Amino acid sequence: MTRWSSEFTVQWGRATTEHDRERALVQMRTKLARRLQLADHPSLPAVIRDLLSESAATDIRNLQQEIEDNLLKSTANASSDRSVRERLLKTARANSLTAILEPNFPLGALFHPEPAAPPGDRRVALDGDIDRVGAQGLHHTPKRRLVIVESNPTEEGHRNAQ
Repeated sequence: MTRWSSEFTVQWGRATTEHDRERALVQMRTKLARRLQLADHPSLPAVIRDLLSESAATDIRNLQQEIEDNLLKSTANASSDRSVRERLLKTARANSLTAILEPNFPLGALFHPEPAAPPGDRRVALDGDIDRVGAQGLHHTPKRRLVIVESNPTEEGHRNAQ
């Protein structure tokens, strides 16, 4: 937990945008989930599993509360406005560490994420002048349209394109 706290402090300190802060919170869940995974190991006696699970859950709830309390303290004395404080709290709560304690949270997905889809080809072309038909007949406009064509390099993508 000491190592977790140190790493979180570094990641949060480096975060310069809301997205960076969200990513820091979500990535740190994985390290906490390892503790839950260990606590639930089937080779441990049930009594020990229960104690370790409850201890881990308590620590995770306390960490979340500390994060929120520290955000309130750090922004209370600053000259920042109320909207900044609320946005930081909203980020911390929306990406809560305690989400991994929910009964249906997929802990396994944190350890074995699905691979990203391969990037597709992307071509950009500009149409020539556009002719459009309106209520008063055919109109020629010098406007150009941006057309983006994406293709999926997988076999399934080629089949769907046909």
